[in-house]
Amino acid sequence: MGFTDEYLMRCWRGRNLWRGKPAKPGDWYLTGDPLRLELVGVQETGKAVFAAADIAYVPDADDLLELLDNQVRVAGGYPAQKSLTIRYDAEGLWNLDVEYAECLTHVRKQESIHSLLVSAFFGMAQRIE
Repeated sequence: MGFTDEYLMRCWRGRNLWRGKPAKPGDWYLTGDPLRLELVGVQETGKAVFAAADIAYVPDADDLLELLDNQVRVAGGYPAQKSLTIRYDAEGLWNLDVEYAECLTHVRKQESIHSLLVSAFFGMAQRIE
């Protein structure tokens, strides 16, 4: 899947943020000691309870793009009309610009596409509050 160790630890430390999310087949999560990355299967939706203290939801890029679209909607924009520019630089870092509903969000120097998108999501959410 391409999750970096830093992103996975960020998910683990922030696991309380997703406690109310119901598990769906295809969701990634961390569990165990040492931590293991697991995938929710059709038969396992009852086992991955994100409210549990020893499980952390791990949003993938599709999940994060959907969350960005939700933020655009909340800001009064139309997701299909947003401008999303992602750049990868020579230093191995990711950069993003999102333009939507007369708003502009910039995220710079993230180690992975996942960290980039989750940072944009939180930045957009702060704008709305």
